[in-house]
Amino acid sequence: MNNVNLLRTAVENRKKYLIEMLKENRVTSDPGSLNRWTLSELENEWKRYQKWQKRNIG
Repeated sequence: MNNVNLLRTAVENRKKYLIEMLKENRVTSDPGSLNRWTLSELENEWKRYQKWQKRNIG
């Protein structure tokens, strides 16, 4: 049972981090909806944004 809580805590912490990063970089026009996204959706959006950033730098 303790491992489940540890995993849940890790997932929630990662989601909070990604939501903050996406909000700071104004990646979406509706930042309030980010709380409803899954971890996978947040990860994919962050990766897409990073790829876009790298393309626009060079």
